[in-house]
Amino acid sequence: MARRDKNDGVMTREGGSLGAVAVIGAGTTGASWAGLFAAHGFEVRLFDVEEGAAAAALSRAAAAARFLAAQDLADPAMVERGVAGLTVSPTLAEAVAGVSLVQECVPEDLTLKRSVFAEVSRLAPSDALIATSSSGLSITAIQQDAHLPGRTLAAHPYNPPHLVPLVELAPGALTETVTLERARDLYRRAGKEPVVLQADIPGYIANRLSAALWREAIELVRRGVASVEDVDRAVRYGPGLRWAAMGPHLIYHLGGGAKGIRGHLAHLTASKEGMLRDLATWTTFPPDAADLLAEGLWAETAGKSLTELEVARDEVLAALLRALRDK
Repeated sequence: MARRDKNDGVMTREGGSLGAVAVIGAGTTGASWAGLFAAHGFEVRLFDVEEGAAAAALSRAAAAARFLAAQDLADPAMVERGVAGLTVSPTLAEAVAGVSLVQECVPEDLTLKRSVFAEVSRLAPSDALIATSSSGLSITAIQQDAHLPGRTLAAHPYNPPHLVPLVELAPGALTETVTLERARDLYRRAGKEPVVLQADIPGYIANRLSAALWREAIELVRRGVASVEDVDRAVRYGPGLRWAAMGPHLIYHLGGGAKGIRGHLAHLTASKEGMLRDLATWTTFPPDAADLLAEGLWAETAGKSLTELEVARDEVLAALLRALRDK
């Protein structure tokens, strides 16, 4: 996470708002996005077709923003101004009027997302960015019916969006290059660490890497090599710690001594290839996976509720972010 002064990228001159953002879809992801934008000085409008959903998301968004302030990850005064500016729009047209960004967070249904993009793109300003939060659907498919599809893109967050800095920006076939450049700047102002993909690919970067790791993590349990808890501990107290500091390429570059990555590959190619030949290769989840994982997770969590686990996760993530910011 880039080092930021508390006032860097938060407000414009005279303390004015950075602009308006519409969050369409007020579920867990939408509320988290809304909290992040509010905490960083944007006027945020929530809209959802389900009656009462957006209103219920307001309190979750406010809590997300205030969590950032409490953890010294956002300016408290800014957060309170942002929370005061969180509103629910009664219609989609009112939600997107005059906005600089529309963050779509509706359920993962291609037909629905295409419909939302088509309607939003005709109601929003012609220069507004329109981004999907989808984690698995193609932005190329979603943008097909959009008006001015060149300003549409994927902006995939990592859960929870208000706390995990990563946002993966991906173009569709019709996305203009300038759209990715504008989006990168806007999300940086919202406290994000954007990475820009050059292609529309299923799962983006982080989800593909996570899926590969998780497949092997499941297989180690299935083969009786280790328990669910010990596999999790191996990641948490081993590579997970290093990955919070550097990515895998740079980690292995350091592991090669004076010759860097060339030395690493020259020294360890044979052993790593032996591991690769022994890794799981299945592409359909084994039928026993859910039961094995559920049983192992019950033992690992010792009966803690999902809420308790989320609180513990968020506090650790906040501590890591502070450490990275202050390094």
